[in-house]
Amino acid sequence: MTSPCQQRSQILKEYHFMTDAQFARECERCEFCEEKPCKTGCPADCSPADFIMAAKYGRPEDFQRAAAEIMTLNPLGGICGVVCPDTHCQARCTHRSFGDGAIEIPQLQAFIVEKAKKLGVMPKLQRAPESGKRVAVVGGGPAGLATAAMLAQLGHSVTIFEKTQQLGGVCRLIPPQRLPPEVLQSDIDWVLSQGGIEVEYGQHIDDPKSLKDRFDAVVVTAGLHTPIKLNIEGASAAIYGNAYLAAPTKLDGRVVVVGGGAIACDCATSALNHGADSVEMICLEKFSEMPLTPNERAHLEAAGVELSGRTRLRRIIEKDGVIQGIDVIRVSLPAGQAFRLDALSDVAGSEQHLADVKHVLIAIGNRPTLPKMAGPGVFFAGDGWAGPSTVVEASASGKNVARQVEQYLKSAQQPDELPIVKPIKSYEVVPGYAMHPVSLECDFFGRKLPSPFLLSAAPPSDGYEQMKRALDAGWAGGIMKTAFDGVPIHIPAGYMFTIDQETYGNCDNVSDHPLQRVCEEIKKLVVEYPDRLIGASTGGPLTGNDEADKRAWQSNMRKLEEAGAQCVEFSLSCPQGGDGTEGDIVSQNAKMTAKIIDWLLETSDPEIPKLFKLTAAVTSIVSIMNAIKEVLARYPNKKAGVTLANTFPSLTFREREEGKWPEGIVVGLSGQGVTPISYLTLASVANMGITVSGNGGPMNHLAAANFLALGCNSVQFCTVAMKEGVGIISHLNAGLSHFLAAKGMKSVAELIGAARPNPMTGFMELSPVKAIPTVDEELCVSCGNCTRCSYFGVTLDAQTKKPVFHPEQCVGCTLCTKKCFTGALHMRPRTPEELAALGH
Repeated sequence: MTSPCQQRSQILKEYHFMTDAQFARECERCEFCEEKPCKTGCPADCSPADFIMAAKYGRPEDFQRAAAEIMTLNPLGGICGVVCPDTHCQARCTHRSFGDGAIEIPQLQAFIVEKAKKLGVMPKLQRAPESGKRVAVVGGGPAGLATAAMLAQLGHSVTIFEKTQQLGGVCRLIPPQRLPPEVLQSDIDWVLSQGGIEVEYGQHIDDPKSLKDRFDAVVVTAGLHTPIKLNIEGASAAIYGNAYLAAPTKLDGRVVVVGGGAIACDCATSALNHGADSVEMICLEKFSEMPLTPNERAHLEAAGVELSGRTRLRRIIEKDGVIQGIDVIRVSLPAGQAFRLDALSDVAGSEQHLADVKHVLIAIGNRPTLPKMAGPGVFFAGDGWAGPSTVVEASASGKNVARQVEQYLKSAQQPDELPIVKPIKSYEVVPGYAMHPVSLECDFFGRKLPSPFLLSAAPPSDGYEQMKRALDAGWAGGIMKTAFDGVPIHIPAGYMFTIDQETYGNCDNVSDHPLQRVCEEIKKLVVEYPDRLIGASTGGPLTGNDEADKRAWQSNMRKLEEAGAQCVEFSLSCPQGGDGTEGDIVSQNAKMTAKIIDWLLETSDPEIPKLFKLTAAVTSIVSIMNAIKEVLARYPNKKAGVTLANTFPSLTFREREEGKWPEGIVVGLSGQGVTPISYLTLASVANMGITVSGNGGPMNHLAAANFLALGCNSVQFCTVAMKEGVGIISHLNAGLSHFLAAKGMKSVAELIGAARPNPMTGFMELSPVKAIPTVDEELCVSCGNCTRCSYFGVTLDAQTKKPVFHPEQCVGCTLCTKKCFTGALHMRPRTPEELAALGH
């Protein structure tokens, strides 16, 4: 019969990765903070904000890119995801300050690396050409592995000398319930698989300097493996922490662990998991002073480990090596004094004899295995150099020393030794991964651009400084916000409305900057960014006096052309201008649209592309495009196309001080809410032969890929740049490049129009054969939400409270699977009997 303590410890038997549903929900909490405090908090400078953003869309190539974001900054990324404490990146998470709890960053990291391994998409690095240099690394622990990984990728031949028969060092001592051995081994295998590294096992190197005869440089990363021993009676009968963790065995009866750190914590839980009746930790610190993370403290409490703080072991009573009990005494610390060993004193009369103790594990610390022996070309890293640290700090230390070795190999001059600063920090990146495996270079009316992604005419492009910031971030170009000359501009003070986190509404029509200012800014930008597209947006009046109106439209166009604008877009469809009735939005009127385009093409510079911005708020976009097509045919030598489909006219409400009802505000809906509308609009004109710049809705690279597949030659972004900042372009570019690679495409040109000639499947063409849900009972929490089925196709079993699906009722609508917050439900094909039950 197991004891209550043993029963409680069962929860510590196995590490559990997040489920897919848990991963998705936790990713959504990430704010993608501009300052990235989580990255600042990571010793290896790994950026959780970036690897979460990379992985959140859940495709295999997304996990590959996210794993690359992790492993190129921390070659032990899988290990660290599992064992990293919450004192690094997680401690800096802005949600911790907000009060709803820090994002579970280590668990997300562990999930991403594990998923990439299971999907077979772990990043493959490309080694630099062989340098001819050889480097010896003494010690195959985390610091040694990180050192070797980086030096090998720099083109050097690396040999790791490991005294045991396995790599991993101190990581091998972490109990499997905290670090599954397969996670440890798979990270080691990934490092070795990149090439350039040999391992010599069973090699105990007493004098690392002796290796200089065979190697150009030597890095000593041997850790802390020599135990600090207690100078007390009977100490020889004790087992020391590292020795026990290296080969944990069953310890009958009551076990006492001496020490209050992470190794002591692991000893205590391992003893419980190997059958100890009970385990007590005795240490000089109080529980709150123990050098443990909150998670580690919770781990101890959940396991049922007894804790005796402010207690010192005085003597181990043993006979012929068998422990008969122990003597302990209480210690005290003066009031207000911070914990220090030399400030403690024994409390007279508090001695106690514990006769039932059968085993004592001592885990009060370790010393370096090798003494530090400096010399030319000899370097040091890891815990043996800097003292006890976390695995990620050891990895950071390895990266830093690798960079020093690289400098030495190039100059033959010994660099100054790195200062020991805790926590250790490294900004080095392990080279060799192509974040853009497929070039995004594309053609825009004969002009080569680095990618098809542009900023649309919106707040992020409203001026020189805005454009400069965006272009520096990596955008291929942008259309500066719509501007006019001599027209009074009204921009409401509170023009922005947030429908939800992915859908915005605004009533901000145009820039309040005069056209002349925009022209001056264009002149500067085209000089400073010759490889980018510097576009502008304008329009003109519609008073009914065609001659006067025509002159105004043409005048605005010429000013932008003369300023050097490399593309001019004309706003014919600003949805904020009205409620959607014809006349409020120019491009709802085919005849009026054609007339304005003819005015402009009549006198336009043929080498400067013109885009005419349309709206999806029409009965049929095809009729508008047919009218435009007739005009374009009259000017075959002029570069022209359309921007489609813009924001969508909508109504939102805001509270007001007076009136019986909130104030209804006409806004242009943008972001994810209009993406399906844009898809339909673009699909409707996909085969019309008119160049389209996609606009209105895309919030990620996958939506942009759909735009391109529907025939767009470029994609304009607005809402995502406002939500995530213009720096999001790095993810849009990397995401699309990986998407192309996953599809086997070699260029953006292969993607453009890939959905043609049949971009839509009609409603009546959809298959009538219906699938049916099934349940993963381990993930099901019996919430009963699936029983809300409108067709009465789901009930809960009276005994198990798990879903039961009724094929005669279920019509296969899939809604239950989409609403299941645990991810327990998914669809499967019906059996013949189930099809018959529904009448098929």
